[in-house]
Amino acid sequence: MDIRKILEKVDDIKKNPKKFILNLIILFLLGVFIILVVDTYKSIKMTDKKRKEERSVIEVSTTTYAPQLPYEEKLKKELIDILMQIDGVGRVNAMIYFEGGSISVPAYNENNSTRKIEEKDNQGGTRTTTENSKSLNVVIVNEGSGNKPLIVKQVNPTIGGVIVVAEGAKNPVVKEQIINAVKTCLNIPASKVSVLPMKN
Repeated sequence: MDIRKILEKVDDIKKNPKKFILNLIILFLLGVFIILVVDTYKSIKMTDKKRKEERSVIEVSTTTYAPQLPYEEKLKKELIDILMQIDGVGRVNAMIYFEGGSISVPAYNENNSTRKIEEKDNQGGTRTTTENSKSLNVVIVNEGSGNKPLIVKQVNPTIGGVIVVAEGAKNPVVKEQIINAVKTCLNIPASKVSVLPMKN
């Protein structure tokens, strides 16, 4: 553009300022409208993305948190299953005595702070006080059903003794095999294992 055209435009604005202001207002409103449309489009896209993420979290949580047998029941079932595979044992039932129960150890956030205060008196003496504080907070995670502590370690109960009742326990060789299998599986001494014949 050359200078003459610019000067002509300035003269037009001076002659008709209302038209110029109206054009500016329309241009401003058009800009605001475009910004609103783009912002609405972005928020709709983000909402769809969040819904997809929530669906995937729900799918993961339903597969991850399938009901499981407690440790004690699972151990008993596995012991009976393995003993039934020994030749000559026949039908088997077992009881495992546990000392105490399972202990869940949660994760903690540990916050330590130290504050040092130094005071001077009028006679030139100095007194230093050190204040230490420590706080432990259990780490909480949000699961589908609510908030739960984050468990970092599960301590299983100690086995106090085992009683096994088996059809083949009348045979001393089979009885010894059962005792050895229980000792090995549960890592306990023979003194904590009792094997008895099953009644007919």
